[in-house]
Amino acid sequence: MPKKEKILIFIDWFLPGYKAGGPIQSVNNIVFHLHDEFDISIVTSNKDLGESAPYKDLEFNTWQVKTNYKVMYLDDEHQNSKLYKKLIEEEDYNYVYFNSLFSVKFTLLPLWTFRKTSLKQILAPRGMVGKGALAIKPLKKKVFISLFKLNGLHKKVVWHATSGLEKEEIEDQFGHDLDIRIAPNLSSKMGVYQDKEKEVKSLNVFFLSRIALKKNLLKALEYLSHTNSDYKIKFSIIGPIDEADYWQSCEAYIKKMPKHVEVTYLGAIPNYKLKDTLKNQHVLLLPTMHENFGHVIMESWQNGCPIIISDQTPWDELQEKHIGYSVPLSKPEAFVNKINFFAEMNEVSFNTWSKFSYDFAAIFTQKPQLVIDTKKLFK
Repeated sequence: MPKKEKILIFIDWFLPGYKAGGPIQSVNNIVFHLHDEFDISIVTSNKDLGESAPYKDLEFNTWQVKTNYKVMYLDDEHQNSKLYKKLIEEEDYNYVYFNSLFSVKFTLLPLWTFRKTSLKQILAPRGMVGKGALAIKPLKKKVFISLFKLNGLHKKVVWHATSGLEKEEIEDQFGHDLDIRIAPNLSSKMGVYQDKEKEVKSLNVFFLSRIALKKNLLKALEYLSHTNSDYKIKFSIIGPIDEADYWQSCEAYIKKMPKHVEVTYLGAIPNYKLKDTLKNQHVLLLPTMHENFGHVIMESWQNGCPIIISDQTPWDELQEKHIGYSVPLSKPEAFVNKINFFAEMNEVSFNTWSKFSYDFAAIFTQKPQLVIDTKKLFK
């Protein structure tokens, strides 16, 4: 049997962490689909997103062997160039994969450390170069991109774009003379479809993402507050509080919500528990400012939930497929209309959309080409 090639992955947060959401799932799914062919090692921090306390019952700064990979959880003191250099001296890696663009400790530092090696380096910007994403803390990001280009790092990596849209976004920021390869995100295994209970003029809506300006929870609350007062709407907010000031603004708005909209904050839910929550949900509401893929969108479809999202994602022609709506952020009344549309539905009509959503996800996630495209990032 031929010797497996070795991939070293750098990511700010990884399992058992879950609060960073999509990026963790992206890497976990790469491991799941590629571990038969590659020997995969992961370097990450020893805390979850937004946490000051490290994980309990885990050893740090040394390799931990898991079923399909090995992982090293680094404390703050060991997230340095000296350790990164030691890693590639001790092991003969073929590829390094960076799961972020604006990470100093887990992208820029190791990328700079490895700049004179023969290692093939792959960089996934994870939607961070879209206009909506760059509009948040723009000066800091502009400086980062300028330094990146000044040192020629943008031409020393293979860029992992998850869609044609993200490829264009990378070219807009870094130029056209680049090695950019498109590989849509891989997804986890799906469960069995089940019809949902649904009453006319009643709707269970959910928001599933980090609570941060980019994800636009405040706008979602605003849209819901303008829905038909004859309807009974339950709105569940699922996700970690990433920006505390922004959450305070959301909490203030929640206190003013009309009586027909009941809002519940469920906090961050580990990915493996999500299906138990989403089985009672109807529609995802995510007026995001930007997504390069949107794991939460695919997870909603996988759980039979159509979506109402902004037009700042790669997903379009949703209405034709009966899997949801993509609405311009400039048309708030359209968001309100779509929520009312689903609320008005009876159970039979809704489950038609629900089953179409599930089937779309099943077909999309089971394409063998997705795994082939991911392997092409490294080959």
